[in-house]
Amino acid sequence: MKRFIAGIEKLDIFFISISGVVLAFMMAVTLADIILRLFGKPIVGSVEIITFSGAVVVGFAIPYTSWKRAHVYVDFLTEKLSPNAKRIMELFTKSAGILLFLFIGYNFIIYGLDLKRTGEVSPSFKLPFYPIPFGLAVASFLESLTLFIDLQKVFKGGENE
Repeated sequence: MKRFIAGIEKLDIFFISISGVVLAFMMAVTLADIILRLFGKPIVGSVEIITFSGAVVVGFAIPYTSWKRAHVYVDFLTEKLSPNAKRIMELFTKSAGILLFLFIGYNFIIYGLDLKRTGEVSPSFKLPFYPIPFGLAVASFLESLTLFIDLQKVFKGGENE
């Protein structure tokens, strides 16, 4: 199990690294587009580049954010619960999260297959749309595995990091 957990953590780190590189790329494209617009030469297709990149940045950042528990965590309700009730609540929410991200990943695959079948491409660069939903599907399944590891920690009674 320790090798599995270490493998998921490495995948989470890999995905957040991709997310960070793509975010830096987005910032560079935006800056270049703004500067070039001053000279009347905007980057053609900059909006579609930013749109594709934004989907990757957000989707690929979710698993690692969950791993590090860096997401927004509203605990005003759970503060008032007993330790046992907190554990039950956490088991329920982690299980629901696993099912939700499995469902999301499955639907991203269906959507990606549909985009591939229809051959839909972006207007400016004629880039196919289908790789984005497939990448987001992988990120969603990785998030399910990350939540599963969190769920294992709850079952064992250990605190999450």
